[in-house]
Amino acid sequence: MGPKKNKSQLSQVSYVSPNKRARKENKDNYLYICLRDSGLTLKDPPEKNCASRESIQIIRNIKKNLESHFDYPRNVGELFENLQIRCQDMDIFKHYLFPNIVFRIKDNSEEQPSNDSVIKILLSVPILQPKLCDYIFEKATDQATQSSLEQWIQIILKCFSSLDHIVDSEKMAMNLINLLEITSEKMVRLKIITAIPDIIGDQQHNNIAMEISRILNEDHDLIPAILDCLIYLNLSDEEQDHLQKQSLNILKSLTKCNYFPNFIKFLLMPSRLNENGCLAAIDGLRKALGWSTLTMSSEDIASSQVLTAAAIRSTMIASKLVANTWLKVISQCKTSIEHKSIDFIILLILYSTSEDRQKQVESLIKKHVKSDVLRNDLVDEVFDRYKPILREYLKNLTDLAKAFLKSNGEMEMELFSSHIYVLMFKELEDCHPTIIAELLQHGLNSKQCVSSILTTLNYVFNINKSLLKHQSLQILSLLDRMDDMDLAEVRATMNLLCGLAYGIENSFIKDDMHMIIRKELSSSNPKIKVQGILAGVHAVKYLMIEQTLENLEAQSHTKNSNAICHLPEGNLKEAAQIIELISQSIKQFSDMIAFFYDELSQIISMADYINPHFLSWITNAATNDWIQNFIVDRIENEIITGIKLIMEYGLNDDNEVIAINIAGITLQHDAEISMNILSPLFQLVQSLHFKQNNGDLSSIDALLGCPIIMPKFDIDNIEDLDQSLVSSILDCLIYSVNWFIELVNAFSIQSNDSLKTKTLKRVLNIEELQLNITEIISKCKNLIYKSPTSLLHIKKYTSDFKSRKITKSSNYPPTTSKQKKCPDIVVETLRSQATQLPTSVKSRLDTLNSISFRQININILLLLKSQSFDKDYNIKLTNFVLKCGNDILQRTMLSKIKKNTFLCKQESFAYDPKKALEYAEKVNEILPIAMAHLETITKYLQNNILENQSNDNEIIYTPELINYITGLEQIYKMLTTHFRWIGFKNHHNALLKTSLKKVVNSNNDKAPLKDILLNVANVFKYHKKYCLQLSTAVSLVELLNSIQTHSNNQNMLQIVKELSHNFLSQSWKTLDGVPEKGLTFNQNIDFLASIYFINNEILDLKTMSLELAHDIKLLESKNDTLRGLKCINKVNFPIIFRNLGTAVFEAAKRRLDKGMTNAEHLVLWRDIADILKSMTEIVKTQKSNSLTAFFKNSMPILRLFTLQGIPILKLEFKNQTDEVLQILKILQQSTRFLHSLCCHSRLKKNKALLNKVPFVKKILETLIYQVKAALAANNCSEAFWMGNLKNKDIHGEVIASQESIDEEESLEDGDEQLLSDDDDCDNIDDELLNPESKSLSDII
Repeated sequence: MGPKKNKSQLSQVSYVSPNKRARKENKDNYLYICLRDSGLTLKDPPEKNCASRESIQIIRNIKKNLESHFDYPRNVGELFENLQIRCQDMDIFKHYLFPNIVFRIKDNSEEQPSNDSVIKILLSVPILQPKLCDYIFEKATDQATQSSLEQWIQIILKCFSSLDHIVDSEKMAMNLINLLEITSEKMVRLKIITAIPDIIGDQQHNNIAMEISRILNEDHDLIPAILDCLIYLNLSDEEQDHLQKQSLNILKSLTKCNYFPNFIKFLLMPSRLNENGCLAAIDGLRKALGWSTLTMSSEDIASSQVLTAAAIRSTMIASKLVANTWLKVISQCKTSIEHKSIDFIILLILYSTSEDRQKQVESLIKKHVKSDVLRNDLVDEVFDRYKPILREYLKNLTDLAKAFLKSNGEMEMELFSSHIYVLMFKELEDCHPTIIAELLQHGLNSKQCVSSILTTLNYVFNINKSLLKHQSLQILSLLDRMDDMDLAEVRATMNLLCGLAYGIENSFIKDDMHMIIRKELSSSNPKIKVQGILAGVHAVKYLMIEQTLENLEAQSHTKNSNAICHLPEGNLKEAAQIIELISQSIKQFSDMIAFFYDELSQIISMADYINPHFLSWITNAATNDWIQNFIVDRIENEIITGIKLIMEYGLNDDNEVIAINIAGITLQHDAEISMNILSPLFQLVQSLHFKQNNGDLSSIDALLGCPIIMPKFDIDNIEDLDQSLVSSILDCLIYSVNWFIELVNAFSIQSNDSLKTKTLKRVLNIEELQLNITEIISKCKNLIYKSPTSLLHIKKYTSDFKSRKITKSSNYPPTTSKQKKCPDIVVETLRSQATQLPTSVKSRLDTLNSISFRQININILLLLKSQSFDKDYNIKLTNFVLKCGNDILQRTMLSKIKKNTFLCKQESFAYDPKKALEYAEKVNEILPIAMAHLETITKYLQNNILENQSNDNEIIYTPELINYITGLEQIYKMLTTHFRWIGFKNHHNALLKTSLKKVVNSNNDKAPLKDILLNVANVFKYHKKYCLQLSTAVSLVELLNSIQTHSNNQNMLQIVKELSHNFLSQSWKTLDGVPEKGLTFNQNIDFLASIYFINNEILDLKTMSLELAHDIKLLESKNDTLRGLKCINKVNFPIIFRNLGTAVFEAAKRRLDKGMTNAEHLVLWRDIADILKSMTEIVKTQKSNSLTAFFKNSMPILRLFTLQGIPILKLEFKNQTDEVLQILKILQQSTRFLHSLCCHSRLKKNKALLNKVPFVKKILETLIYQVKAALAANNCSEAFWMGNLKNKDIHGEVIASQESIDEEESLEDGDEQLLSDDDDCDNIDDELLNPESKSLSDII
C-alpha cells in the first residue's frame, strides 16, 4: 500500500497546468534568474514587474552578472533567446515595453512606480543593445506592414531616446530610416522624425540628414517635422549649404503656404549662419516667399502671412546678422525692377524691432524713394498682397508714414507718405478710426505736416465719401489749427469739412458748419472773414450738384430770372443764399470780392455736374453784374484828371461800339466799382458760360475783340508827367494786361479759326503792354509806385502773408530784391545772360518781378497748334507763348523740391500731382507741333548762320537770329521740364513712352523704353552746332540729362559727357561779342563741369588732373584760358577744381561699391594718390584761388582711404611691398602740404580755412597711426619713424615763433600781398556761384 500511495501522490504532484508550467519554466530560465539576481523580478501581465533596487543599480548588476558568468558570452545569447520566446506573446512584449515596473523597498509594503521598462533596462546594457535593437525594429517593421504601428511607436521611440548611449549609431540610424520608409502611417512617420535628434548621436547627423532630406522632396506633409528635426542636428557646413539650397528649391515649388514659418526658422538659424550663408538664404527667401500664386483659402493665406512675419521678426531679434543682412540685401537694389514687394514688408517688420532699426529703415526708404528705386506701384502691390501683415503691424506702418510726413521740405517723402495713407484707407477699411485718430493727432502736434494730412484726407474723401463719415466729429477738430494755416491749408480744410457736412446724407456736422460759415462771414476780423469765404464757396460746391426732376418749363422760367425765390427749395436755394450772404458780407472789400470770384470760378470749372436751375441762375446774375459794371457803349468823360481817354485794341467791326471801361473807372478815385474785380468776375462769367454751353463761348465771343478805354499819353515824354498821373497810367496798363490774360485763358481752347486769330493778337497785346510798363518805370527814375491790389494781397489776411514794398528809386535794383516774388509772366527771353545785357533789359526784368499779374492758363500752349500764325510775327509769338507755358510748367511739373533761383525767391506751395498730370498730358498733346517749330528753327539756323558770319568768323546777331535762338532755348526748356517731371519716376510710364516717341516721330509700339531713350539722345546730340550761346548749350545738356535719368545706358552717359566737354572747350561770347563773365556764366560753367567730371572713372580723372596741372601754368593773366577748356580762366578755375575733387570722391565710392580684388584696390589707390599729388601741384601754382576747394575736397577722399584703403594695404604689404610703399610716399606729399596749409591758415587768420583745420588734423593723425599699425602688423615697425613736423607755410618756408609773426608780416611784402588775396578769395568759390554773397547790383 505504501509504495502505491507514494506513486499516486507523485503522479499528482507531477501533473501541473500549462500556465503553471510556463511560470515554472520562466522562473527557471536564465533571463528570469539573471534579472532576479540583479534586482528585477519579472511578472506576467497584468501584474507589474518588481524592482528591489534603483534602475541604474539593476543595469550595473545585469552587466556584472553577465560578464562574471562561467559561460560568457554564450550566456548572453541564452538570455536573448529566452527574451525572444517570452516576447512572442505580444501581450508580454507590450508588458515589457511599457513602463510596468514598481519599486518595492524591503520591509515596506509601499510600492513606487518607475518610469523605466524592462526593454529600456535591457537596452541600457551595452552587450545586449545591438541585438535587442534589431529585434525591436523587426517587431516594429512587422507592425508597420500591418499598418498597426501607431500604438507602439511612441513607447518604442521613448525607450531609445532615453538611453544614455547608443552602441551602434549607424545601425540605429539605418533602422530608423528603414522603418520610416516602410510605414505608411502619417502619424508614425511624424513621430519617428521628431524623435531622431534625441536618439541619433552627432556622428550620424550628416547621414541621417541626407536621408530625411530625400523624404523632404517626396512628402510635403512632413515638411514641418523634418525642418524641426534638421534644426536640432549638428550638421557640417557642406551639408547645411546643401540643405539650404534644397529647402529654397522646395519653397519655390510649394503649393501651400502653411509651412513658410518652418522654412524661415530653419534657414535663418542664428547658431549656424555665417555671413555668406545668411546672404544666400535671405536672397533665396526674397525670391521664394510669395502668396500670389497659391490656391489656398484667404483665411489660410492670412494666417500664413502673419505667422511668417512673426517668424521673420523672431530671427531678426535673435540675430543682428540676420537683421543686418536683410537691410543690406534690400539696400543693394539699384533699380525699381530689382525691388520686390516683400522688401517693404521686411522693412516694416525690421522697423518694429527697435528704435535704432527705425532710423535705419527710414533712411533706407528715403534714399530709395528719392533715387526712384522704391516706387508707388510697388507699395500698391504690397497693399494688394499683404493686407494681413499690414493689419498686424498697423501701428508701425502709421509711425513710418508719420515719420515721412515730418520730412520738412522733402516733397518726395511727403507724397510717398500720403500715398501710404491713401492705400491704408482704401485697403484697410476696418482700421479707419485708428488711422484717422493718428493722422489728426499728428496734425495737431506738427504744423509742417498739416498740408500733407489735409491732402491725404481730401483724396480719401474723393475716393469714397462714406469712408470718413463716422469720423466727422474728429475731423472737425482741424478748426483748432486754423490760426496757423496758410491759404492753401485753409482751403483744403474747408473743402473737407464742407464735403462731410453737405456732401453726405444725414451728416453729423451740417448744422455746425452752417453756423460756422455765418459766424465767420459776420466777423470783423478780415482773416476770419477769408476763412468764411472759403467755407461758403466749398459749401456751394457740394450743394449745387443736387439732382432735380422738375420739368423744362420751370427750368426755362428760372433761366430768365435772377431771383433766388425761383430756385427749388432745398440745397439749391441754400447755395444761392450762401452766395448772397458772402456778397453782402464783403461788399466793402474789393480784394475779398476778387478773391471770392476767383474761388467760385475754380469751383465751377472743376465741377463735373451742376444743377441746371442753379447754373442758369448764377450765370445770369454774374453776367448781368459784369455788364452793368464794366461795359460802356461810349466814352462818358473824354478827359479825366487831365488825361484824355481813347478806345484802343479793338479787333471787332467798326460798327460795334461797346468797350471795357478800364480808364474810366481807374482814373475816377471815387468810383463805386473797383477795377480789381474786372478780371476775376470775367473769369467767373466765362467759366459759367463754358459750363452752361458745353465748352462753347460764342455767347460772349464779342468780348475777345472788344476795345478798351485807355488813357492817351506819349511814352517818350512820360517822365514829364506828375507822379500820380504816371501811377494811374500804370494802373490802367496793368488792368489791361490782366484783362487780356483772362481773354487768352478763356478763348485759347476754342476751335474757331477767327477766334484763335484774335486770341493770338491778344497774346501780342500782353507782351506789348508789359514792355510799355517796363519802359515807363525805367524812364521815371524817381517814381515810387505801388501796383494795384491783386489776388496775392489776400494773403495779408492769412498766416502766409509776407510784406512786400515795390519801389523804384534808382537805376539799380534794390539789394532786398531776393524777398520779391516772381510774377506769373516775366519777360525772361535771355535771362541766363542777364549779367551781360544792357541796363535797360535788366531794369525791365526786375520791374516786372515787382508786379503781380494774373496767371496765364496752361491752355496757352494749345495756341501753338493754331494755323493762324502770321509770317511776320510767327517766331516772336511762338517765343512768348513758349515762355509763358514754361513758366507755368516749371511751377507745377516739379522734378523735386524746387530750388530758389538767383533772381527771385519762390514761395512754398503744395505740389498737386493731379494738376501736374493734366499739364503733362497737355504738353504731350502739343509735342508734335513743338517739334515742328524746333525743325523750323534748326533749318533757319542751318541756313543763316554762315550767311551772318563776317570775315573774322564771328556771328552777327540780328534781331531775327536772336529770336530764333531764343525759340530754340524755350523749346529745350519745355522738353526738359516735361521729361524730368517727378511723376515719370513713379507712375505714367506709358505717357513718358508716348512723349518720347513723338519727339522722334516714331510709331513703333513694340520698341522698349531704353531704345527710345537712346534714339532721342542720338537725335539731340547733333544739336550742339545750333547752340550759339552758352545759355542754349546749357539748356540742351539739361534736356539730355533729364532724358538720361530714365535709363542707366552707358551710351547715353557718354553722349551727355561728350557734349558737356565740347561746350566747356569753347570760348563763349555775348550777343555783343564780349567774352562771357559774371554770376550766370559761372553757374552755367559749374553745371557743365559737374556733368562732365561726375561721369568719368578714376583713370580718366587721373589724366584730366595731369592735364590741368600742366595747363594751370598758362593762367598767368586774368584773360588767359586753359588749353583744353577754353571757357576756364584764372577767375573761375576754382569751379573746375572743386568739381574735379568731388568727381574723384564719387568715382572712388562707385568703384569700391562694385567690389574689387586686392590687386585692383592697389591700382585704384595708386591712381587716387597720383590725382591728389596733381591737385597739390595745382594749388601750389594757383594758391589764393584754390586753397579752400582743396581743403574741402581732400578731406572726404582721405577719410575714405583710412576706412577702405589702409586695411587692403595692410593685407598686401608682404606681397606688394614696393607698390604699397609707393602709394604711401605719393600720398605723403599731399598730406604734408595739407599740414602746411593748416599752419598757413593760422598764420594768415583765414577764417574759411580755420574752420576746417581741426577736421583735417584729425584725419591726418588717424592716417598716421593707421599706417604705423599696418607696418607693425607686418613686422616693419622699424621702418616707421614719427616726429614733429616743422610748421611751414605754403611756400615751404619755416614759420617763426608766434611772437615774431607780427614782425614778419610787417617786413615781408609777399606775405602781405598773400593775406590780401586770401581775404578777397577765401570764399571765392561761393561768391562765384552764390547769389546771396553779393547784392545783385554788385554782381551786374
